[in-house]
Amino acid sequence: MKKLVVLLLLQFTWAAGFSQNLSFKFGTPFKRGDLNVVWAIPSNTLPSTVWVYRLSPNHFSQEIISNVTSLCSFTDADLKKHDTNSIFFESDDHSRHLAFYFPLANIEYETPSIYYPTNLPQAVPTETELRKLIPEILPKLGIQTSEIEKNENGEPNVAVFDSLLMFNVKGNIITNIPFRGLRFTRAVNGARFVGARTGGDGEIRFGDHGKVTGISISWRNPQRYKEYSTVPAETLTRWIHQGRAVQGMIAANLPSIDWKTVKDVVITKAKICYYAGGPFEPSDWLIPFVALWAQVHSEGQGWEVEIDCPIYDPKKPLPQHP
Repeated sequence: MKKLVVLLLLQFTWAAGFSQNLSFKFGTPFKRGDLNVVWAIPSNTLPSTVWVYRLSPNHFSQEIISNVTSLCSFTDADLKKHDTNSIFFESDDHSRHLAFYFPLANIEYETPSIYYPTNLPQAVPTETELRKLIPEILPKLGIQTSEIEKNENGEPNVAVFDSLLMFNVKGNIITNIPFRGLRFTRAVNGARFVGARTGGDGEIRFGDHGKVTGISISWRNPQRYKEYSTVPAETLTRWIHQGRAVQGMIAANLPSIDWKTVKDVVITKAKICYYAGGPFEPSDWLIPFVALWAQVHSEGQGWEVEIDCPIYDPKKPLPQHP
């Protein structure tokens, strides 16, 4: 129910027309004009051009809506709301809810998650069984496996996750896995889509005897808008100096980075990603940026950290050819 409440809040807070300029809503800003940035990667690592995309609503087809309602065990009699922006289903006992929200292409399904030793889920699908379901179930939701981010082997990068319950019954520990799920992220032109619930990620949970117990998906339609040249390493270094980049998370067992004492930053890997804002500030623009994997060195201390930085100048689009 929590995710459905968030979804309803988004209906009132989301609006189109955000700027094409990238404004990171994640990471830790830092700025130091004399930082020594060393590029230990080939100059041709990054593509020469990138596209900015416009994200449009996804008015799910009647076939997809029918597929989802069937997976979630709803009928037309459970329909409580249907307007130009959303569809909402609710079970007779008010315990299960299914919502479609077209502007952000959300599908949200929630079921009760209260368990006791006497009503534990049985026959929850194994990881192997779930992976076999991927080519079958994703198209039912309007998602093709070709749209999923690829792993190093070129296969859809779909993670399997689960949850563990533990009960103490008269001194005996009872464990149970109430569900296992599939979690996936979209790729646009081969680049990872960043931004939870903004148009390019999802998860599906399966519980007792393989029943679908939860869905949380956002899958908007990206449309090419303008193409730009990517900037060279020298420009990226200057933008890092100017404070236009942000630092990602570091390992919990390490101290925070004091950028005033950092001696050098060695870039070891770079990859284009796309950002569409955060869950409470989604954008209608899908903006490319570069994720830089870096080794940060200070006196007696080192870190492996991701640094995220803009990758193009929004004032300099390439000429559009008919």
